[in-house]
Amino acid sequence: MEINGLGGIRPIDNTNKPNKVNLKSDSLGLGSDNVEISEEAKKLAELSKYQEVVANSPDIREDKIAEVKAKLESGAYNNEEVMNAVAEKLMKVLGL
Repeated sequence: MEINGLGGIRPIDNTNKPNKVNLKSDSLGLGSDNVEISEEAKKLAELSKYQEVVANSPDIREDKIAEVKAKLESGAYNNEEVMNAVAEKLMKVLGL
């Protein structure tokens, strides 16, 4: 037996060429897309960033504690100027 072709079936043309469709929004009567973000949404996004920073920060700043301990031990806070500043802040907090 001998087969000479498929007979009656046409080969598929242009299988590797994409169909080009040129649609312009103006020709369809469509406008452009717009997105408006409300001020409230912007504030919430900013607040979310701050919450993330706080959540990822350590509760105790060891470097500040070490700095204050060193100043206390060296006597840096034992002077008239520092004592007056602390007294003024305490009076302000207490409403005096």
